[in-house]
Amino acid sequence: MLTPQLILGISEEIVVDLFAGGGGMSTAIEQAIGRHVDVAVNHNAEAISMHQANHPQTTHYIGDVWEVDPREATESRAVGLVHLSSECTHHSQAAGGQPRNKSSRSLTWVGKRWAGQAMPRVITLENVKQILQWGPLIAKRDKATGRVLKLDGTVAEAGERVPLQEQYLIPDPKRTGKTWRAFVTQLRVMGYAVEWKILCAADFGAPTTRERLFMVARCDGEPIRWPEPTHTKIKTKGKKRWRSAAECIDWDIPCPSIFEREKPLADATMRRIARGLKKYVLDSADPFIIPIAHYNGRDACNYAVASAYLAQMNGGFNTTPGHDVRRPASTITNTGSQQQVVMAHLTHLRGNCDARDVEDPLMTISAGGQHHGVVSAFLSRQFGASVGHGADAPLGTVTAGGGGKSALVSAFLATNTTGHTGVGMDEPIPTLTTGQHQAQVECTLSPDDEASALRVAAFLIHYYGEGGQWGDPRNPMATITTNDRLALVTVHIEGTPYVIVDIGLRMLQPRELYRAQGFPESYIIDHGHDGRKFSKSAQVRMCGNSVSPPPAAALIRANYADARGRMVA
Repeated sequence: MLTPQLILGISEEIVVDLFAGGGGMSTAIEQAIGRHVDVAVNHNAEAISMHQANHPQTTHYIGDVWEVDPREATESRAVGLVHLSSECTHHSQAAGGQPRNKSSRSLTWVGKRWAGQAMPRVITLENVKQILQWGPLIAKRDKATGRVLKLDGTVAEAGERVPLQEQYLIPDPKRTGKTWRAFVTQLRVMGYAVEWKILCAADFGAPTTRERLFMVARCDGEPIRWPEPTHTKIKTKGKKRWRSAAECIDWDIPCPSIFEREKPLADATMRRIARGLKKYVLDSADPFIIPIAHYNGRDACNYAVASAYLAQMNGGFNTTPGHDVRRPASTITNTGSQQQVVMAHLTHLRGNCDARDVEDPLMTISAGGQHHGVVSAFLSRQFGASVGHGADAPLGTVTAGGGGKSALVSAFLATNTTGHTGVGMDEPIPTLTTGQHQAQVECTLSPDDEASALRVAAFLIHYYGEGGQWGDPRNPMATITTNDRLALVTVHIEGTPYVIVDIGLRMLQPRELYRAQGFPESYIIDHGHDGRKFSKSAQVRMCGNSVSPPPAAALIRANYADARGRMVA
């Protein structure tokens, strides 16, 4: 409920939100028309309870959408708008080669029932773009024998008849899109004009690059209108630049070290972190600066510099190399939050810290002394070959599985320059005094930082480097440890060299994901209408299953007028 003011139900038409989920589309409709949705339907008890908490004036139906009688639910009143957000998992490319469920893929057909019995003036639909490939399913066949594969992984015996519910079903490549075309044809036969278009949420002010197909069908003779984007990837006249993932992240939440976890991260995850760290921290020419007060109990002297990126790290369909955190986040999917952030903490060191060229020997590193810290951050996603993208870009698409795959990763760096007393966050980083080449540095480090620097160097050598170093002198270099020499990995931040002493990681919290999806800050996500508490995984699942409000609100504003013909603002 966007305002505390209750609204009298005197509208000439009612509005219905099917598959209401956590309430993203209902929120969008309320933002667009200035009042609540009249009827909402969903089969999930937690989702409908969250919806009730945020939309208390709506009449709620919990159960299968096929069990709700349109005439009974509408009390035979005129219906102005019906929205469909049928379950997308079994259409999505995120399912990969997994078996598909026929009944789940068929839920969109409920729109035809509502069109026939309630005849809404406007019908809207939101789903993954792969719904355009919606077609019949066939049984997957064993390559060796040609026989049917079963859901339990076994192969049918010769001559065995396998019941449909036990077959491993996949889309029939010879009939791709046949069912979608039939659905559209049925609506057109009933008198509806039908169009569809893929909209990116970032183009309408949400800090996520989530792309979804939106369909509009109307039978009132009015033209279908598509909203004009308000934001662009590169700022142009009359439009704003995409919002960033960085504005969704609570930078005050500490990031536990990846080296001190009770259960070590998988090697594949560590390799992705190492690749992302090199691309977005060690080689970053434009660090993302944020204030930060502490990291895992360390005093950061109340400021930090973060060079952040987002990476996908849960294995599967997304193979993008990641992007800058100043761009929107990628899609939050139905397998859960997959965003991670890596940060580098800028720290001042006392004592002689003489930068030296890589061609010179590394001098002895002594212990002791205070330091500031710089945090360079990236968001990493846990799937595919992705190394993520920058934290100042919008977040990726939020999905619903609740797997907790999004994390904030922090790489702490110690500065190697001489005589700096530190600067405020609104001041420039100190000038480079040793040239533009990569350097190994003699400086004052505490015993803890010495150990940490060795640990980080070993990590990067193991998961990224070869032979303990990189060949290009413009890149960071890890030297071999001897009695008097410490292996360091250094990086230049606007010309100033730093030593990495730690890497941290945390999962993004549900509130951060709802911000990325475009929900208002006041939206209730942790409990239902009856006080029931939602687990983090449930909150993430409902976020991933939700419609991003900004593009949906723009679509409703462009296409929905009340019964008197007045376009709602």
